[in-house]
Amino acid sequence: MVRGGDAPHPQLKRDPADTAAAEQSLRAATAIAQSQEARSFELRAALSLAKLYRAANRDADAHAVLAPAVEGFPPTQQFPELTEVQTLLAALNR
Repeated sequence: MVRGGDAPHPQLKRDPADTAAAEQSLRAATAIAQSQEARSFELRAALSLAKLYRAANRDADAHAVLAPAVEGFPPTQQFPELTEVQTLLAALNR
C-alpha cells in the first residue's frame, strides 16, 4: 500500500536525461504494432519515438522512424496524429 510519507517506487526516480529506457520501450511498441499490423498504434509509437529523437537533436533518426510509419496513410480526420506527423516531417526536412 502506498502512503503519503513513503518514498516513491525506485523506478520512478529516473534521470530525465537518460532516454535509453524510453527509446527501447518505444522501439518495442513500434515492432509489436508492426507485427500485429496495427497501423494506428505503429504511427503513434513512431511519433513518440520521433519526438524523443527530435528532443535529442537526432533529426535523421526521427525522420527514419517516422517516414515509413506514415507511408500509405490517407489524409483523414480519423487520425489527428497525421497532422502532427506531417508538421514534424516538414520540420525535419528543412
